[in-house]
Amino acid sequence: MRILANMLLNSLRRPLTRIFFAIILLCPFSTFALNISLIYNPESSYQTSFLHALSEHLTNSDNIQLKTIPSTELSSVSLSPPSIDALVNLDGNSIGKVLTLGLQRPTFHAMTTLANARRYAACLPNCLNSLAQHRFFVLDQPAARQLDLIQLISPAFNNIGVIVTDYSLPHFTGLKKLAVIRQQTVIQHLTSSASLRYKINDIAKTSDIILAVADTRIYNASSLPQILLTSYRHKTPVIGFSKGFIKAGAIAGTVSNLQQLTQQLSERLLVHDSAIEYEDGNLVYPKYFDVLTNRHVAKSLNLHFPSDDELKKQLLSHEGLQ
Repeated sequence: MRILANMLLNSLRRPLTRIFFAIILLCPFSTFALNISLIYNPESSYQTSFLHALSEHLTNSDNIQLKTIPSTELSSVSLSPPSIDALVNLDGNSIGKVLTLGLQRPTFHAMTTLANARRYAACLPNCLNSLAQHRFFVLDQPAARQLDLIQLISPAFNNIGVIVTDYSLPHFTGLKKLAVIRQQTVIQHLTSSASLRYKINDIAKTSDIILAVADTRIYNASSLPQILLTSYRHKTPVIGFSKGFIKAGAIAGTVSNLQQLTQQLSERLLVHDSAIEYEDGNLVYPKYFDVLTNRHVAKSLNLHFPSDDELKKQLLSHEGLQ
C-alpha cells in the first residue's frame, strides 16, 4: 500500500515540476527585474542630461526597470510602494527630504559634493550607523588622487594650503592623514564666505600651492576672481575641481564628466549588492576621471610638467598600486 502511494505521489510531482520550469523559461526576465526610482528636478538641465545618460546605461540591462519622480512630488506615498527596490536621487536640494522620509531601502545620492551633503547629513563621511542604506556618490575627487597630481606637477610643492568651511572640513581630515604618510604638508585654513576675502592674501602668501575643495561657500562666482588674482600675484598656483575653474585660471585638476559619473553609478546599480561596504563609509568618490590643465597659467608661473594624458596615465598607475 505504501509503495503504491509513493508511486502515485511521484507521478503527480513530475508534471508539476515540468510546469514550474516551463514557467521560469517562458516568462521574460523582466518579471524578476530590479525596480529603480530616479528622483530629479525637471527644471535642471544638468540633472535632466544626467538622467538621460544614466537611463541609457541602465536600459541596456534586461533586469532593470526605471521610474522617474520629479523632486516636487516627493512624499512618503510616492516613495513607499513595495515595488521600489532602490532609489537614485539626482537632486542635491532634495537630500534632506529623502532622509527625513526614513525609507528602508538602498538609496544612492548622486551629483552632490561632500560639503553640500553635510548640510543634511552632518555625520558624513561615516554615517553607517544612522544611514546604513544611503550612499553618496560625491563629485569631490579622492584625496590621494589630488595629492598625487600635486606631486607630479612639482615635488617642490610641500606646503599645500586647503581652505575649508565647517561643511567641507572632513575633506581636509582625509587629506591630512594621507599627507603625513606621503611626507607632504597640508595646512588648514578654516574660514567662512564672509571672512575669506580678508584671509586669502595671507593664505596665498604662505602656501606653495592651494588645493581647492568643492565648497561653494568658498569658491563661487563672486569670490573666484579675487582668489585667482591674489594667488597669481603671489605666484601660487591653484588646483581646481571643475573644467570652468581650471579654464578661469587654476593650473590643473582632476575632473569627472557626466558620462564618467553615470557609468560608475550604473555599474554600482547593476551589481546591486547591499552588502558592499566602502572604505570611506557612506562616500563613493569618482572612479573615472580626466586631467585638465591650464598651460597658459603654467607657462606664466614657469612650471613645466607632463601632458594631460601622461599625468592621467601616471595617476592611474599609482591608484593601481594602492
